[in-house]
Amino acid sequence: MWTTGTRVGWTVMLLFVVLLVLVSARYLTMDPQVYFPRQREVYEAHTAWLMVHIGGMILAAAIGPFQFLRSFRNRYRRAHRIAGRVYLLGALVGGVGGLYMAQLSASGTISDVGFSLLAIAVLVTSGMAFVRIRAGEVQAHREWMTRSYALMLAAVTLRIYAPFLEAWLGEQDGYALVAWVSWVPNLVVAEYLVRRNARRREPPRDVTALA
Repeated sequence: MWTTGTRVGWTVMLLFVVLLVLVSARYLTMDPQVYFPRQREVYEAHTAWLMVHIGGMILAAAIGPFQFLRSFRNRYRRAHRIAGRVYLLGALVGGVGGLYMAQLSASGTISDVGFSLLAIAVLVTSGMAFVRIRAGEVQAHREWMTRSYALMLAAVTLRIYAPFLEAWLGEQDGYALVAWVSWVPNLVVAEYLVRRNARRREPPRDVTALA
């Protein structure tokens, strides 16, 4: 049963994801005028890889929120499974494209490494989610999907943090930092939620056995 706080959190997440999809979908027009200005020349020179990354990311990001709806999972199991496969495909495509584009990021080695590790983390967590569900380990699958989607939401948190960090540190250093803070805290929060829920599922200890 969802609490009011959980409903509000899910709704806020969905709104941010809708905005992300709307903003990012402009890139699919391949109009250089909508590209990130500091990276316009890079994006024009690597348009195919950019489209791979953006297309996969949009697909996974749009599907993700509904996979966490218990009512959707329970009522439409087949649709949930199909959507899960599409999500994992989007994560794979977007992650591979992201790993390529990470080597061409705007702030040099620091942002290259940050975005590369993000892409690798997306591929690893999504791959583990697939392995676990194939093994019939539903709870472990859900935990890895939580980590995977938290990393996918780096596309949202990046756009929230970047203006503030660049205003504070300047474009070069601010963007270098956002390459890390856009996803590391997300993963920490996901891990906290996974461990908290695991503790809640633990059976109560038999205090009489300790007497």
